[in-house]
Amino acid sequence: MTSENQIEKVQASLEQQRPELFVSLFESDRNRLYSYIFAFMADSVAADDIFQETSMVLWREFSKFTIGTNFSKWANGIAFNRIREYRRKNKKYAVGFSEEMLESLVEVAEKDVDEDSKWSVLQACRKNLAEHTHKLYEDFYVQNLKAQQIADKTGRSIFAIRKAIHKLRKKLFDCVEEKKRGESE
Repeated sequence: MTSENQIEKVQASLEQQRPELFVSLFESDRNRLYSYIFAFMADSVAADDIFQETSMVLWREFSKFTIGTNFSKWANGIAFNRIREYRRKNKKYAVGFSEEMLESLVEVAEKDVDEDSKWSVLQACRKNLAEHTHKLYEDFYVQNLKAQQIADKTGRSIFAIRKAIHKLRKKLFDCVEEKKRGESE
């Protein structure tokens, strides 16, 4: 079988899986997306209408979504266009925010999506830690214990704890960087 035939089979398989992929991505993002819309409208009836419209457009346009890219950003773009259109049609919602202000809010929201994505990558990397390293992470970063407190608690020297924390940071940093490189390829 030629590589072209293999590529065609993979593409056909991906197309068959698109509906399930959409449902999975949409379900995991629906609450965040609704909150995004509600933040612009501050009216539950309007937010419900826009969310419904956005959901239908997302489903209809999902064939244009590039698998492997950020679904939340893509959904935000579509939702924002629905919000602008709704505000134009319903003048009572146009009061308050100018177009420039809305654009500024979108930029802030996009940064939040990026931060959420980075947090998710870090959490995925954390899951790969050995049990003792995970415990060190919990003590140092979650419980905010100082290196000396961890040393006292574990019976290890403070130098050993500091070295372990340094290795932990490096391991997490390398994991996050590797995952970021994988996403950009």
